[in-house]
Amino acid sequence: AGVTGPEGHELSRQEEVEAEAVNRACILAHQVDCPLYVVHVMSKSAGIELARARRRYKNRGIYGETLAAALGSDGTNYYHQCFQHAAAHVLSPPLRPDPTTPAFMMNLLANDDLQTTGSDNCTFNKEHKELGKSDFTKIPNGVNGVEDRMSIVWEKGVHAGLLDPCRFVAVTSTNAAKIFNLFPQKGRIAVGSDADIVIWNPNATRTISKETHHHACDFNIFEGMVCHGVPEMVLVRGRICVEDGTVRVAEGYGRFVNTPTRPPYLYDVLEGKVQANEEHNGEEHDEHLNGGLKKLDLGALEIEIPYQEPISRTLLSMPGGGGSVASTPSGRGRVEGTRNMQESTFSVSEELDKSGNRSCIRVRNPPGGKSSGFW
Repeated sequence: AGVTGPEGHELSRQEEVEAEAVNRACILAHQVDCPLYVVHVMSKSAGIELARARRRYKNRGIYGETLAAALGSDGTNYYHQCFQHAAAHVLSPPLRPDPTTPAFMMNLLANDDLQTTGSDNCTFNKEHKELGKSDFTKIPNGVNGVEDRMSIVWEKGVHAGLLDPCRFVAVTSTNAAKIFNLFPQKGRIAVGSDADIVIWNPNATRTISKETHHHACDFNIFEGMVCHGVPEMVLVRGRICVEDGTVRVAEGYGRFVNTPTRPPYLYDVLEGKVQANEEHNGEEHDEHLNGGLKKLDLGALEIEIPYQEPISRTLLSMPGGGGSVASTPSGRGRVEGTRNMQESTFSVSEELDKSGNRSCIRVRNPPGGKSSGFW
């Protein structure tokens, strides 16, 4: 259509496309009994699809994250007359032009339809963003977020009356620690846990600005926002690293933190060892999840696809495989098919010898190509 400016970034990555991708990922993850963590949920439609999936699968294995950018800004900035301003907001998925999106995303966090907040911090200066001045596809993707994430969540969530302080801690720290198998080393204040502590003053205020932030970049997408709630002190493993806005760090103090595979918080539910959100079920959970604060009316989500067992589980439980599951080197079953689900002419077939044993897998290329046999 001849659109070359930053607004083309959102126009070419529309909200319903994000929502369709989220829905598809949730279905595929459920079918193979694999936990799914959806990063960067940026739109109301995508958030609704994730919320529907969690209800449909009884909160088993589906988790979602939104960004500080989605909670503190919106896609109307792509139409700003200043190219630098508009381009500085380019990230993927894009911010959405609907100005009600940030409050909606915060409500999803409050109701446990989304579980975490990220920053996706990736900053560029004016000269970097200007690489796409005549072609939005060449604008480097990325915005700031890591320094202001907690302030944005407090201001738009707790101060706005959508989150309570305990839920604030959950969506900024504890939930991520559990999902990525860092709990209770991280995400908790207790004997034996790392002494990673933020002393938070809910009464203090600060104004976000590129003039005072600690990012090595010349733009801040939250420029001029007054935030209630300020971190007075930050301790990392018991050592003061931030105090009254001054960063006090020493090179080499950071350390690698291992994230072991198969976190119990996810797999104990998938394997049936505990019920999904066992400690969160029932009316008591609804009452205390977010301190009885505002709840988002998602009644329409009750009209949904009936729960179905994953096809992988059904096939693997069939006696002898029922002729529908072939063995693989890993011992796991796979579904036999005669059709490429991506509508390609590429196909895979098997040939058996006289004894009925598989002797060859034949790969058939598109029309005009030759078939190849792998013995």
